[in-house]
Amino acid sequence: MKKSYEFYKWRIWLILAAAFVMALFHRMASGVVAEELTKELSLSASQLGNIASITYYTYAFMQIPAGMLLDSIGPRKVSALGMLFTALGSVVFGAATNVYLAYLGRFLVGLGTSVIFISVLKAQSNWFTLKEFSKASGRLSFIGNLGGVLATFPLAALVLKVGWRGSFYIMSLICFIISVFIWKYVKDTPADLGFEDINKVKTPVKVNIKEAFIIVTKNSVTWRNFLLLFALVGCTTTFTGLWGVTYLTSVYELTKASAAFYISFVIYGFVVGSLFIGRASHIFKNNLMMYPRIAASIITIIWFYILIIAQGQPPLNVLPVLFFLMGALAMSHILCFTDIKENISESYNGIATSIVNSGEFIGSSIISIFIGVILDTKWQGTMINGSKAYGIAEYKLAFLLFLAISVIGVFASFIKPTEVCTNEELVEEVL
Repeated sequence: MKKSYEFYKWRIWLILAAAFVMALFHRMASGVVAEELTKELSLSASQLGNIASITYYTYAFMQIPAGMLLDSIGPRKVSALGMLFTALGSVVFGAATNVYLAYLGRFLVGLGTSVIFISVLKAQSNWFTLKEFSKASGRLSFIGNLGGVLATFPLAALVLKVGWRGSFYIMSLICFIISVFIWKYVKDTPADLGFEDINKVKTPVKVNIKEAFIIVTKNSVTWRNFLLLFALVGCTTTFTGLWGVTYLTSVYELTKASAAFYISFVIYGFVVGSLFIGRASHIFKNNLMMYPRIAASIITIIWFYILIIAQGQPPLNVLPVLFFLMGALAMSHILCFTDIKENISESYNGIATSIVNSGEFIGSSIISIFIGVILDTKWQGTMINGSKAYGIAEYKLAFLLFLAISVIGVFASFIKPTEVCTNEELVEEVL
């Protein structure tokens, strides 16, 4: 008996959501194994920062090409290949015997994971109505952040059981299985299974890509939201994905599992914050920038407290609250995409969204590298178990970068939008 449209729609969504969980897991995972990487591969802080950054750079670089691939070959092939590259990268990273193989592994992971999120959105737009799309996107954000949770204390526990290399081999196998499931069960459109397409695609307006790029980059709204993602997501991703665990183990002398548990509160904040976005968009519907502005301001105050008032070492029992607030408030960046929709012509919405979305990955890359450079520059020569060790003074100085960039986020939210043009005006200008 032929199964219903609803069955196929949600089966496809669940498989792709599982891929998104693994994508977020890999984005956050290097922080938990930072100590093992530093010791076994004899890494400096700069090299460790580069290992994290190469994934983010690749992710940012692939945003526009990935969109073009989706339009040409569809989400099924793109996401299946993405998971396959992620699986390969995880194996190479787990088997790395030097920093260059680690770079290669993380590059492949970045290449693979970069296409997953937009593949899910593309599949959603094909299979879900507009009303269902918003609900599915909210669920995707909620479920996806579970991948971030898995990359904290569950990964730390797994590393204790099977080692960091074994952990990445296991994750590689999971990614490979998901890739097979995508190839076998995911379909690009309802028509591929004999159903009627529920969404009629509008005929696209023909534009000159070069001129469209110039128009988007000249619009201050693009850079307002790019800088907000750079600050809100770049800082939290860098902290949770790389330096947070090493900071807690060094400054508070926690075990890795305990440190990962504390960092997981940032991820819990992500999860809860994503659930509040719908309500926030209603509360701030007349001024969407108000919520990211408030969020960036509070995060700035949190970093000021941690680094200036508490001198880099707040009471341990306060950290879960601070970390949870950071994560929840960082999710305000989702409204930046709504701001793009409201202030950029529909004809150029895609390229504007790609540029803004790259802000978080460029931010994570740059911040990771600079923190590593600062730690290496201020290193006092302390070695523990054959690897460099950094103290509270070094971390406090390096983390001032989080404070400075959070301040930039606050100022970015005050950037006034360029006068909005209509579709017709923009097309006429381009053509």
